[in-house]
Amino acid sequence: MLSQQSSHGKIDRSDLPDDCLFCRHPQPEYWFSKRSKHNNRPYPLFRCSNCGGAFVFPVPSEQELHEFYTSPQSALELSLRADDPLDQYKQAVQEEVEFPNSTVDAKRIAETLKSLAPGTRALDVGSGYGFFSRALLDAGFSVDAIELGEASRKIHARMTGFEPKAEPFDADFARRNSGSYDAILLSQVLEHLPMDADPIGSLHVLLRKNGVCAIAIPHFRSYLSMLQGKDDMFISPPEHLNYFTVKSLDEAFASRGFQAIKFETVSRFDYRKFKRRFGALSPVPSLALKGFLGVSSLMDKGMFINGYFRKL
Repeated sequence: MLSQQSSHGKIDRSDLPDDCLFCRHPQPEYWFSKRSKHNNRPYPLFRCSNCGGAFVFPVPSEQELHEFYTSPQSALELSLRADDPLDQYKQAVQEEVEFPNSTVDAKRIAETLKSLAPGTRALDVGSGYGFFSRALLDAGFSVDAIELGEASRKIHARMTGFEPKAEPFDADFARRNSGSYDAILLSQVLEHLPMDADPIGSLHVLLRKNGVCAIAIPHFRSYLSMLQGKDDMFISPPEHLNYFTVKSLDEAFASRGFQAIKFETVSRFDYRKFKRRFGALSPVPSLALKGFLGVSSLMDKGMFINGYFRKL
């Protein structure tokens, strides 16, 4: 078969992946094309019959992604409703007070990393506002961080006392910092990275012997993801390129020189959204969703995967 049908026409064979980008199983199947709300372009998605993961293919170029994430129109930068860096910092802190999210996950992940890592030098990749870097510092790590978003770097500096480097996470960065870290944290980052550039291989290069990597990502095939299907809120190319199951994440790291230590799934939802939508009726859908997400996490089908991997 030389082509596959998509929602916007035919996909030429040259645009078909030979292998799964995660587990390298041959001939992943075309799933559907998702039109981006950012640039109105359709992005083809493929699913793997072996590991269950899905991914965008062809993978956007590094230049396209760099321009997308450094643009003032990027999703993270647009979430800031103020221009002054101090006001942006106060806004980020207030959002976390009203809906504890990053601080909860950061403390748990940092403490787990501390119990697993062979030393105390850590790297926070895509460090955002700095909640995770701060948790790593509180856990006793010496922390480096990289972040492309300018506003996020300024907030991070106020949050932690140091500003992240404005460097992309790529093979060149890994080569220049080879064997430098005992622990590396990527929270809500790996789903954004082009897998054809082998970011997991770069993690292996950066870590010292027996170093540990912590990954937090949306859980493709969580109960909520399965319920939403193609309308999964995390299917948002080119922002998200990779959609991992626990199996696909495990096999992606195993095939690149890592051993899985621990997996858990958690769920987070901002229930204020229900209040804005349903008003006085908001407690009813809120309680229903809380129960659903609670059961999901107990069954290892929560919204997000937390995985820990040791360099062999």
